[in-house]
Amino acid sequence: MKHIAILAIVLSLAFTISLNTASAELTGNKAYTLSGNGFAVSSTTISDSNAEIIFSTPQSKFSLQSGVITIDQKDWNLADLSGTMLQNGKLFKFNAKATDSQGKQVTITAVGKLVDKTSTDSIYTLNGAIIDSAKKTTKLVYTSKVSEFITKPITTKNSDITIKILKGAANPQDATYQSQIGGFKFNFLSEDRVTIPPGTTVTFVNDDDVTHSLQSGTANYGSHKKYFTADNKLSTGDIAPGKSKSITFETQGFIRMYDPQYQNIDLTVFVFDSSKIPKTKTPLN
Repeated sequence: MKHIAILAIVLSLAFTISLNTASAELTGNKAYTLSGNGFAVSSTTISDSNAEIIFSTPQSKFSLQSGVITIDQKDWNLADLSGTMLQNGKLFKFNAKATDSQGKQVTITAVGKLVDKTSTDSIYTLNGAIIDSAKKTTKLVYTSKVSEFITKPITTKNSDITIKILKGAANPQDATYQSQIGGFKFNFLSEDRVTIPPGTTVTFVNDDDVTHSLQSGTANYGSHKKYFTADNKLSTGDIAPGKSKSITFETQGFIRMYDPQYQNIDLTVFVFDSSKIPKTKTPLN
């Protein structure tokens, strides 16, 4: 099953507004993100994938906060993640389940080994296996970056954030949006992945020269082309050029937002309450 490139259970969460520098080697009483890239190798295919996950470490166990993975251009939601730290965080092992929008499910097991670290990140190699419902096994060979997750304090002045729809986003062939963000593409927005606490208001500013709108929905993939289906939960309504609209995010979890007229424009909002992370009395190391 080609899309079983689920090795990315520990992958991309490079969210810009909720990460501070901190010690990244796994210890107790903390929350972490894991990010990176890797491959899943079966007898017939080699596939890559990416994902977003946050977990906490009460005592020496893993506790899933929330997560979503993208496998062969298809979203899977994570559940039942459990794991254990060994040798003061130098090793860890975990298993998890992942379910797609049609209810299909796979299981994962993996072992991580610390190979390098900096003041802000730790690098772990991962080796494991994926098992689908037909008992087909896919080997995992993977490298991941671990970063401690810290939510910035929220005050009246900084509780709201702004995301810009960049000029030229409606016409990606012109690539004018790239010059506004240092030559890098972020889904035609100033930010395409953000992490916020519940109750945060996000203001979307239209810097393009055509009307845009953003609404929540689910991503679907057919013939390797992504398209979205509205869930009718959140919507900005039309945003005229030079104007802005705001949405307050209350519900925790991963929320996909997209422009129904220009579906090349989409972002992921992760709403997460760090105060709910369990604490133990003393750290592990």
